Amino acid sequence: MHRTPALTLILSVFVNLFHASTAEKCERIKIGKDHYKRYLIAAVDGYPTGIVVDPRTDNIFFILHKRNFTKGIYLLQYGSLGVKELPISSDIVGQCIGVDSRNNIIYVGTNQGLLIYEYGQKEISADRPIGDDDIKDIYMDRAADQMYITVGVHRELYMFMNDTAAVRRYDRVGKAHSFVVDSKGNDFYEHSDGKLYFYSVDLYEPVQVKGFHRELKYVLKLNNHDEAIVAVKGSLFKLRTDSVLPQKVADLGFKITGMAFDDKNNLVIGTKGKIYRYKPIDANDPCPPDDYFFSVI
Repeated sequence: MHRTPALTLILSVFVNLFHASTAEKCERIKIGKDHYKRYLIAAVDGYPTGIVVDPRTDNIFFILHKRNFTKGIYLLQYGSLGVKELPISSDIVGQCIGVDSRNNIIYVGTNQGLLIYEYGQKEISADRPIGDDDIKDIYMDRAADQMYITVGVHRELYMFMNDTAAVRRYDRVGKAHSFVVDSKGNDFYEHSDGKLYFYSVDLYEPVQVKGFHRELKYVLKLNNHDEAIVAVKGSLFKLRTDSVLPQKVADLGFKITGMAFDDKNNLVIGTKGKIYRYKPIDANDPCPPDDYFFSVI
C-alpha cells in the first residue's frame, strides 16, 4: 500500500499521541535497577513516621504527627477504606510499633514500656507491660529472630535475650536513633550524635558514612534484598560496608517522613498528607491496574 505524505504524517501524530497517553497512564519510577508504579493509598491530616507492615495481613501501622504534637499510632487495614487509632490508654504515649511475625506478636513501644496489641482489642492497657522503660524505637531482626529496642532520651540500644523479657546492652552500637542489621551481622545506624555509621563484621570499629549533613533526618530500613536503605529528604540511598559513600538509588520528589518494605517487594512511603505504595512492575505487564485501596483520615 502506497502512503501519501499526508497519511504518513497523520499516522505519525497518532502513534506519538498513543505513546504519550500510554506513558502518562503507565507513569513509573526507577528505584535501583527496578521500575515501580506509585499508588496513593491514604490521605492523612499530618505526616506519618515509624511505618511498619504486618507481613501476615499487609496491614500498615504508622505514627501520625500534626504540627508540634503526636496524634497517636494508627492502623491502616489492607482492603479497608478506614484508618483507626490504636486504643492506647490515655495516660500512655505510644511511640513505635514492632511486628514479630514468627511469634504472631505486635509490640507497641510506649513511654511506660512495651505493650502487646491484638487486632480488635478495645484498649491497650499497662496492666502487664514488659519493663517500664521509655521505648523510642523497635527493630525486628527477622533473619536472627531477634528484637532490639532503643530506650530513653540518650537512645541506648538493647537486645532481648533468648525470647525472654530480659535485655542486655548492645555494646557494638551503644546508642542509636535508628538501627538495622543485615543477615551477615553488619550494623547500620544513626548514632545519637546525628551521624550515620556502619559496623562491618570484618572491622573492629564503626565507620562513618560520608556525604550527609548532621542536621538531616534519616529514615533507615532494610529492604528485601538485605540492603540498608536510607531516606534523606526526597531521595533514597543504599549503604554498603565496602564504601563510606552512599549510593543514590532514587529521587521521589518530596520529603520522605516514613518508609517500610513489605514481603511482596512493595515500598510504602509516607510524606506530609499522604501515604504511597510503590509496586514493582512486571515486565510482562507494563501497565498494572490502579489500586483502589485508599483511605482518608
